[in-house]
Amino acid sequence: MASAKPRLGLGRVDGPAIAGVPVRSAQRVTSGAFTQISQTQINQIKESFTMLDNDRDGVISREDLEQMLTSLGQMPSSQTLDSMMSTLGSPLQFPVYLTAMSSILAQFASREELVNAFSAFDDDDNGAADVEELREALVGSGLKAEEVDACFKPFVRYTMGRERLLYKELAESIII
Repeated sequence: MASAKPRLGLGRVDGPAIAGVPVRSAQRVTSGAFTQISQTQINQIKESFTMLDNDRDGVISREDLEQMLTSLGQMPSSQTLDSMMSTLGSPLQFPVYLTAMSSILAQFASREELVNAFSAFDDDDNGAADVEELREALVGSGLKAEEVDACFKPFVRYTMGRERLLYKELAESIII
């Protein structure tokens, strides 16, 4: 019988949400934040900036942001758009966008840290965590059960009548 593992405290993220994903409150970041990410990540950020800049004027405007969210099936309110634009700053040109996105990416855990966090829910140490326990912890931290289930669905397997999350596969799929 495996010994009980300590459970991780899952904190809340405050601030607006983009497409249902919470966004941390704005914090002043230095332009050196991008030195903490890889060249591949910088290229991906440039590509995402280009995709957001619909009118190709070198600035992501409120209208560009609204158009992107609408294309994703969101119906952002004027207040949501204002909040998002004030969080990101205006005018939102590539250097500002790079700094903001780099700061966000630098906060993400490494694959190893993510796997270690999920392993707290893996009582058998076999790479599969109990989905019900994870769902309960994440719902307790403010996520909706439907969001958790949608995120986990491709990585869930049934073993002896229980849902198990193949968390190493999930971590591999989301780490940039």
